[in-house]
Amino acid sequence: MKNILFIATLLFAQFSLGQEDQMIPTNNQDEFPKFDIFIGVGGVFYNDFAINSKIKASGMPEIRESMPELLVGLTTSSEKYWIDAELTFSYSNTDNNTTENQLASGSFRLRGHYNFVKLKRIDISGGLNIAYSYNELNLFSKNNDINLDDLNPENNSGHVSLKNDIFYAGPSLAVNFRSKEKVSIRLNVGYEFAFTNGKWKSDYANVSNTVKENGQNRFMVGLVFF
Repeated sequence: MKNILFIATLLFAQFSLGQEDQMIPTNNQDEFPKFDIFIGVGGVFYNDFAINSKIKASGMPEIRESMPELLVGLTTSSEKYWIDAELTFSYSNTDNNTTENQLASGSFRLRGHYNFVKLKRIDISGGLNIAYSYNELNLFSKNNDINLDDLNPENNSGHVSLKNDIFYAGPSLAVNFRSKEKVSIRLNVGYEFAFTNGKWKSDYANVSNTVKENGQNRFMVGLVFF
């Protein structure tokens, strides 16, 4: 019995070592894509906000068409291809003596690229962006009075809250710089076309004479670190 157990133990050990040898890559190339978390900063530049014509006609300052962005995301890459899943946040605030507007925007973007130039420390790639953006616009009167003894919304005014959402798609380019410390810096640029109407609406009121933002294309640039 002891001999049988001893032989079985040797066979099991031999089988395990053989399995481990098969799992060890035989070359220096990655067998699976790599995953990295990245953070970054950038900017988004809109060619137009249709609602700005309404805001201007009301004597209020218009929404800025260029805004800084904060970026965070996940990238996966192989020798020739890489894909990003990215979250961005941008904010605009403009005012005059009597009124103010605030636009907060959040986007989720997927980016797929092919490395058509690959050097020792630099990659150049091109591909496609697909993005979804949600915008929340608030318009305020600075001269509004609030009576804490009468907080009934029917008796208070001076605030308009609007929202919209838009799907975008468009081409993009990137240049990736790799340092000796294995830290990468990538510059992403892209131009995205609005594919949905982006009609302004509200959670708190029926919106009359609304406008659509289906012509609201944008250029974006981002510098990310991973």
